[in-house]
Amino acid sequence: MIRLEELPFELGGKTYKLRCNMNVLADVQDAFGGDFGQALDPDNSFKSLTVFLAAMLNDYADEMGWEERFTARSLGRVLKKHQVPEADIMGLVVASMAAPTAVSDSDTRTGDQAPDQSGN
Repeated sequence: MIRLEELPFELGGKTYKLRCNMNVLADVQDAFGGDFGQALDPDNSFKSLTVFLAAMLNDYADEMGWEERFTARSLGRVLKKHQVPEADIMGLVVASMAAPTAVSDSDTRTGDQAPDQSGN
């Protein structure tokens, strides 16, 4: 199982765990009329940020059984730019689309010794 990166986010007295999963990506694609590329277009950065944030908040609220739901516009009314960790949120998006990497035995070695020519 792949574990998604998480980011805690406080809003309305609750702590949400922001994650970018397939539900979030699908909601964002829908918000951009089916063109996911528009969500990654730098010309749409403010809109994209609030759309991704709303989708992540809504997904976690749904998972927790909370009634709160957000839109990009509703978040734009209550949040100031400095309250939104843009780089962290977009980092979750990038991480969700990156291929997982396998951990090899060489990645789990302890100590500072390099392997010798025989691979030990």
